[in-house]
Parts: sequence; C-alpha cells; structure tokens
Amino acid sequence: MEFADPKTRAEKLSKEAAVLLAGCGLVRAAGNIGRLRYGVRGFLVFVVPPGYRVDEYEAAALALLGVKRDRWTGDWVHKDVRVRLANPPRIKGVAHTPASIFNLKGVDVLIAGNIDDVPKDVRFAATAVMFVDPPTAQHVNAARRLFGKKPFSVEVASELAKRPQNAMLAAILKPNFTEDCIQVIDGFNSVDAIGPSLFELPGYDGVKPWARDLVDNVSRWREKKLDWKLTRAGVLISGPPGTGKTLFASGLASALGMRLETTTIGAWQSAGALDDMLAAMRKTFDNVNDGRGAVLFVDELDAIGKRLAKPSEHHNDQYWQVVVTYFLTLLSTLGEGVVFVGATNYPDWIDSAILRAGRIDEHFVLSLPDSQTRAEILSHHAGGALPLESLTDIALELEGKPGADLARLVQRAQRAARNDNRELELRDLEAQLPEKVPYTAQQMLRLAAHEAGHALVSLALGHATAATIEIRDSFDPNGEGSVGGSTVYNLAPDHFPTETTLLNRIAVSLAGMAAEFVVFGDRSIGAGGSIGSDVERATAVARRMVGSYGLGKSPVFMGTVRDLGDKPLPDKMEAEVAQILEGQWKRVRDMLMEDRERILGLAGDIVTHGSVKLERSGTAKAA
Repeated sequence: MEFADPKTRAEKLSKEAAVLLAGCGLVRAAGNIGRLRYGVRGFLVFVVPPGYRVDEYEAAALALLGVKRDRWTGDWVHKDVRVRLANPPRIKGVAHTPASIFNLKGVDVLIAGNIDDVPKDVRFAATAVMFVDPPTAQHVNAARRLFGKKPFSVEVASELAKRPQNAMLAAILKPNFTEDCIQVIDGFNSVDAIGPSLFELPGYDGVKPWARDLVDNVSRWREKKLDWKLTRAGVLISGPPGTGKTLFASGLASALGMRLETTTIGAWQSAGALDDMLAAMRKTFDNVNDGRGAVLFVDELDAIGKRLAKPSEHHNDQYWQVVVTYFLTLLSTLGEGVVFVGATNYPDWIDSAILRAGRIDEHFVLSLPDSQTRAEILSHHAGGALPLESLTDIALELEGKPGADLARLVQRAQRAARNDNRELELRDLEAQLPEKVPYTAQQMLRLAAHEAGHALVSLALGHATAATIEIRDSFDPNGEGSVGGSTVYNLAPDHFPTETTLLNRIAVSLAGMAAEFVVFGDRSIGAGGSIGSDVERATAVARRMVGSYGLGKSPVFMGTVRDLGDKPLPDKMEAEVAQILEGQWKRVRDMLMEDRERILGLAGDIVTHGSVKLERSGTAKAA
C-alpha cells in the first residue's frame, strides 16, 4: 500500500484536531517498521489509546493512505485501499461483521479499540500489531499551530497531553488558553451531585470503608499519581428487594464525582434478537469507555444467566452462552475511570466467571436495616425535621421493613402534613404505621414452641453454643410475611463440614416444625413456603450432599453448588434427597418427643418474657 506525501497528509488532517492527533499517533506507532510513505506489505493493526474514540483513528488512517472523500456525500471513495474497524458498531438490521481471518481481503489497516477485539489468528497474520500512545506535548502544539493559534508552553502542553481526549481538544480549540484553565478542564469530567453522597446516607456500614478507599484511589488517579490498574474496582451488591442497591450506586457516583450510567439485563434483552441484545450491551459499555469516568450500574445481574459446565445442544443454552461470553469480554475491557457496580437479589445465580477477581473484586450483602438504622433512615428522609431519638419507638414498629418501604412511609407522612399546610410532625409518621393484629395466646405458644425446638436441638447436637429466642406479640396482616419468632445462634466452629455436621444442620432446620408436631399434634406452614425458610434450607443442604459433595449413597458429582441451583436432579438422586430429609425428620421428632414437657416449659417462659437465651450448659434466662 502507498501512503500520501507529508504535505497532503497535513492538509487532510488539519481539518480536524482529533483526526490530526490520531494521525500523529499512528505515524509514531508505525515508526519501528519504517517510514510510512514508502508503504508496507500486508496489513497493520493499530490499537488506539484507552478512552479514545476509534472513529478519528479510522479517518486519520484513510487520510494517511491518500483516500479521497466524495465532495457531495463525504464518503471515502478510494477502492484500492481499505481501512476497517476490528469491531464496528452494531447497526440494527445490518449483519455485524467483526474482523476475522476470513474477511481480511483488501484490508490495509485494522483499527481496534482494544486488543481483545482482534482475534489471535488475525494478530498473527498482521505485518505488525502496534499500540498507539496518547498524543505527546509536541503533537498538542502541532495541532495548535495548524489551527493558527499560539502554541502552549512545554509545561502546559505536557499537562494537556495527560488529560482525556475531550479536555485536550477543548484546550487546543480555545484561543486564549492560560495555565489557570487546566483546573477548569479538569472539572469537565466531574459531575454535580444529583443526590446525597454515599457517606451522607444512613446504613451501608459494611461497604463504606471500601467506598472511602475507592474515593481516595480515584482522587490519586485523577491527579496522575496512581495507575488505573491499581484503582479499578468492580463490586457486586446483593440483598433482598428494597435494601437500597440502586441508592448505593447513586450515592457512590456522587461520592466519586462521576456520572451514573444505569441499565438492566432486561433492558438489553428488550432490544430484540441476539445481535440486537449484544449491540445494546456494546453501546452501554461504549458510553462509559470514554476516559471521563463513570459508575456503570447494571441491575438484575443474575438475569444474564450462566454458562453450563457441560455443553448442551439446547438453543436457549447456546444463546446465553454467547451473551455471557460477550459480557465477560466487555467487562474485562472496561476503560479507565469506569467503576462497575452489579446488583442482584440472587448472587448464586450469577456465572462464577463474572465474579472472578479482576472483573468483580468485591461482594457486599445488604441486609434489612436494624432498629437503629431504621430510625436513621426515617430521619434522613424526613430531612432532619424530627429528632432522631423521637423516631426510636416508630422504628421498632417497622421491623423487617426495607429502606425503600421506610422512604415511602415518610413520603406519605410528608404529603399528609402538606395537605394540612404545616410542617412534618411525629404524629404524621405514627399515622402511617401498619395496623398490627395481635397473636392469640395459643398462636404465641405455638411460635414459642417452634423456636424452642430449634434452640434445644441446636444445643444438643453441638451445632451452637448458645441460642437466643424471641417472639412477637402481633403481626402486620398486609406484610409479605408474618415473622412471629426467630432464633439467633452462637454457632460452633464448623470450618470443615462432615456428613454428620451437614445432617445436623438439616435436623436443626426441621426441629421447629417437629416441636410443633410433638406439642400440638399438627404442624403450621411457618416452616416452609419461601426461599430461606426452614424446609428450603434443609432441602438445599440435602441436594448439595447428594449432587455436589459426593455424600450420597454413591459419590457422584453433578455440578458445583451454583451449577445445581434450583434445577432438578435425576429422579434417583431426588429420591435419595427425600430419604435424607425423611430420616432427619424422624430423628429430630424422636429427640423432641422425649423433651415434650421441657419444650412446653421453655415455651411458657418465652411467652412470658418475649425473649429467652439458652446456654449449652442447659441454663435458660430472660434475654
């Protein structure tokens, strides 16, 4: 291929500063293979600097090769020379044709935004693969001169060369640029907070230390004192609905002074067929890979699916295989300044490769707020209009409510106050409290006996060293679940579980239901019916023993715990799971049958005091 002479190149490139700088980078990168104007056999691969757009480098390569534009359409019309993007933008309705070893005929220059966009066989076939450096101080001043502007001092030009592409171009085009303007362009990529900083929000105690460290590192990166490779961070936030995962992402973006880019897996999938979904994913990542810094928040991350451990011919499995693989590529090639935040209600459903170090390095679980945090959340949404200590009793009445529900309660209370043309008062919040229905004496005794069964069996089997039992005297009939009682264990260490200790876990889970049967002769639905219930936990342990741990009748491995998920095992193995559960149900029922009077006495103490703590020694005291 033949390259245009330097004078012609300068005339073409001077039309656009970005293209000029891109051209300088291409020429400099190719310096190790000889002078470009003599031409090069074969084709060259250029990988643009992180955070820079490939469009300008494509235009610069065409100009360097002497390709002309149609004066009417502006399209490049030279038919003998071809410049291609390794991974061109996906266009709906048009077949996507990334570079491959089968479609390189006539290609002289391949431009890639990332080396991973270039297949390994294409790299091998290329005359050279060159990584383009960002513009130098000399390139910046060359652009100033060609635009008829006074060049910068060496110091200023050197500083500008370190800035993102958009800030550098803005400085080149500004007629009267001074050193003071550097601070101004540094603010281009910082955004005004659109909400409170994470550190102003109540709760999030487990994740705030990590976030503070990230804020410090991002500040050092912005000051060019820390490489982004040592700064980059990916984090997964999981927890029940309403625990503040979206609010966390917004608060983190405000704390970092970055813009927030939000999407969901569902939004990508709604774009259409497979190619359309992949195009939507690529567009989202391209939007943040501009070197300006952003928090990329992807909700419903579990919905992206997981790849099978074993190949499958099922079309749906192949679909998600492609989706997950493409997502992994995009996640691994995030540009500088991008912080990835994934959110899910079901972390176990996420492909393990996504959670690998280097992609998502941290995982924090957001739990339902405790009483003190609930009071702080109420105070925050009330704008500090009410003293924190005055909200303690209200917070106690809202046990089990997530932060989102607390925010809505305050909003309703504020609306009621506005309708009366007055400021928010404590009575407005009290009026929004859910109406509680008291448990009957018989129901409270059943709740207490259920929890007593859990506690007694856990201590007898060495599963715990102490257990604290608590029951409530009322419930919200409109709530998603009426949690009437709970048992909190001081667990005995079990770092290397055995078949025996796993069976003990199942027994403890079934002990509450067994205690009900022993005392009352029948069972309530309180032990099952939901994820996280007693029966669900017992079943999950039994399925893992048989299908993953090799602790069934035959030591068989059907997949990892994550692979098993909620998929059924072969009928024979499901029957074995049922036998394990039946065996532990009989075991724990027989254990408690001998302790019926003790269960009744303990249940009476629990009803009287509301809370009782049991020690391994057998002593019991009001908690």
